[in-house]
Amino acid sequence: MKKNTPTLYTAILVAACALNAPCEVIRCCFALEPTEPALTFSTSATQATTVTGSQTATPMSSPSGMRSPDRKRPVRKGSMTRTAAREIAPAATTATGATTVPATGGAAGNTNGNATPAAAVTAESAAAALEGALALTQNADFRAWYESQHIFLAPRSRLQNLQFSLWTDDQACIAKREGDTKFLRAGCTPMTIRISAKVNEAWADSFERYFGFPEHALDSVAYRIGDGSQAAIEKAITETLAQHGIICSAQSIAPDHQWILDSSLAKVRDVANAVIDTYWSGQRGRPSARQRIEALTSFVQNAIPYRKVDDGRNDSVKDGKYRCGLRTPGEVLLDGGDCDSKSLLLATLIRSVDERTPVALVYCMNDTTPHMCLAVGCDMFEGEQRINVNGTQMVLIETTSDWDMGHVGASTDIVNAEAQPLR
Repeated sequence: MKKNTPTLYTAILVAACALNAPCEVIRCCFALEPTEPALTFSTSATQATTVTGSQTATPMSSPSGMRSPDRKRPVRKGSMTRTAAREIAPAATTATGATTVPATGGAAGNTNGNATPAAAVTAESAAAALEGALALTQNADFRAWYESQHIFLAPRSRLQNLQFSLWTDDQACIAKREGDTKFLRAGCTPMTIRISAKVNEAWADSFERYFGFPEHALDSVAYRIGDGSQAAIEKAITETLAQHGIICSAQSIAPDHQWILDSSLAKVRDVANAVIDTYWSGQRGRPSARQRIEALTSFVQNAIPYRKVDDGRNDSVKDGKYRCGLRTPGEVLLDGGDCDSKSLLLATLIRSVDERTPVALVYCMNDTTPHMCLAVGCDMFEGEQRINVNGTQMVLIETTSDWDMGHVGASTDIVNAEAQPLR
């Protein structure tokens, strides 16, 4: 299994555009992700074992089920927010820098000095406007990427029989919970699990390389005012990013989690089945939907290492691309990931064996740090934490530490969380 040394997140400037939105510079602010919460163990001959999570901060108060009026929305982990526009004046300008308007009739004016209605945009005029934008010196890096191939070509299969880390699961031994402390039944021995499964390492690395955009492709994207190049370059950027799993909106750039999940389902199914079969090997009959989710949750929490994902510095495939601080599911199986990468992996594993199970990525705050956990629609038990997603109650799952299903740390603010359902 690959190893990487976690490093601090960085702030980078990239430029990108959304269709029908001003061309703007994007500031990619990757928040520092907390390390996996450590667990401490204390034993006594006269009492049950107590396992206490290190997440002990008091959650911010707000009325149950309501957003406090003085609370801010959670910062979406992996999102790049827009900050400034970039424009280049037309080649012909007046002394004040304004666009020169012909004195007689033409596209920009007429003999009466009144503006002429803009001509309808045709395929030919759009193509010419794009070519004009691509010809700008500032767009040389984007042009090189734009004119390269944008079709994912799956490599020749290279299956690796991967031995995942040995882990213990104490869910069957939990007697009760009090806040972030779980009490285990005296004398109960947690289950020890190890699985091996075939992973297509070549596909995982190639798909990871295809996802995202090159470091310098969007550093200095620009357009000229008033010649149609703005809409043309914005459309080109938006459509090109979309082909590589990146959504560009008027406010931000973010990973297309749905595209990544759909592309990865078939590649993680063998792992999902191996986990479920091994976890429930002592049980007669097929595990229930809830039991399958429990097995996959335990696997992602414990067998997949927590690793900070730092574009450019902790890049598992070393290709210099920016991926909004996210790793694709196949790469997380090989090299680990942080909260959003592990949450997306778990969603993908669940959907690979239960295609109708509702899943949603949950954006929340862990103290002051952007965080993500997963919500799943399945059978729920009394006392489990849940979130309403479009009218469906879904149980919450923390993927970066081994809280049982329906429990997240006290420092995780769920009341003000926002859910992104995956189809």
